[in-house]
Amino acid sequence: MLVLVMSLFVQGDIPQIGAPNARPAFECAEHVTDARARRSCLNTLLREAETQLQAAQEQAREEARDSDLDSGGMFQAEASLDNAQAIWMQYRDAECARRGSLMFVSESSREEIVLDCRIALDRARAAELLEH
Repeated sequence: MLVLVMSLFVQGDIPQIGAPNARPAFECAEHVTDARARRSCLNTLLREAETQLQAAQEQAREEARDSDLDSGGMFQAEASLDNAQAIWMQYRDAECARRGSLMFVSESSREEIVLDCRIALDRARAAELLEH
């Protein structure tokens, strides 16, 4: 039975258990004893996530513009996207500040928690914008 399950797993017929993407902090775990390198790694991941988010926003904006052209601007898709994105960014910043404030650790550790949060939320938002 185990051989059957393992062969199905190798073939990809069994869904993978767990999240497909590790938390950003885990992606930088190789630097667990070097705070400076860990922070550098997180900042690199944040820049990458921000770039992905910006690209997703541009793609969503193009789709919204096309929708506005098709509807004669009746539904204001581009304006709705801009409004939603501005509000989402306020949410992201507030949520990440909340997560950081829950931790009774050093200031630098709280900053890393906030970085981890921003990376994760930016990635998720980019994926969301590309899906819809």
